[in-house]
Amino acid sequence: MQPKPLIADKLLVMTGQDPQSSTSSAESQSASVKHKVMIYTTLFVTLLLAIGLTTAIGIRWMNQRTPSSIVVFHGQASMVDAAIHISGDDGVTRAPVTIRQNEDFTTPIFLEPGSYSFTVKMGGRVIYQESMYVAEGCRYDIDMSRPPVR
Repeated sequence: MQPKPLIADKLLVMTGQDPQSSTSSAESQSASVKHKVMIYTTLFVTLLLAIGLTTAIGIRWMNQRTPSSIVVFHGQASMVDAAIHISGDDGVTRAPVTIRQNEDFTTPIFLEPGSYSFTVKMGGRVIYQESMYVAEGCRYDIDMSRPPVR
């Protein structure tokens, strides 16, 4: 006597799918949906970050003031490695700039408009000193081989 086929065996023959594997298929579909949600969420957060950072950079650039004037110091061979100290009327002392031979003893300094004091020191002693007002969009050439005109 042959055993009667079970309902599950009939389903397998009719649909081509094992009824026990249908639960794993539903689980894989659920995992696939979760995977898609995670991918879309990651893309959305990345897009928001990109827009936010681009906006922050744009705002910074719009509010950034760049120096519009230039003061060019022309030195000579005896002034190699001399330091130019710059103090502004705002009370801020800028980092000293060094005169170099490879730059032909010429040192450009970009500044915003205002009053400045320039002191050139070499070996701890002052070799040149001048105060001046720097106007917007102007270039000033200072020849340090001659004393400043007062």
